[in-house]
Amino acid sequence: MAVWIDIDPRSGVPIYVQLAAQVRHAVEVGGLGPGEKLPTVRGLAEELAIAPNTIVKAYNELQREGLVESRPGVGTVVAEGVAEVARGRQREAIFERLRVLVRDAAALGITEDDLWEGLDSEFERIPREKGEER
Repeated sequence: MAVWIDIDPRSGVPIYVQLAAQVRHAVEVGGLGPGEKLPTVRGLAEELAIAPNTIVKAYNELQREGLVESRPGVGTVVAEGVAEVARGRQREAIFERLRVLVRDAAALGITEDDLWEGLDSEFERIPREKGEER
């Protein structure tokens, strides 16, 4: 199962951060769904040739984020309701990009009206749900 995990010990990014990021991404894009079992700590540590404590640290971080849960006798699994957690994270990321966009626009002298016009224009390009009128 851990074939999709690609750890680079020379990247300068801590291994547990790389591992957590890859599992997080797999959950967010639907590669891992609710109830799916993650590799065991021991098995993944052996497969990736890293310390088991590194795996535990990554799994603990994911558990704090609400993406996975530990089930006695089963192991670590993707948490139920993970779609809502992922959606919340994606909303936060969009609003962070919006904050950066507004700061950049202000620095470039782009007016609020121009930004609204551009935003409205982009929304017009998005197909609406059936039955919804423009």
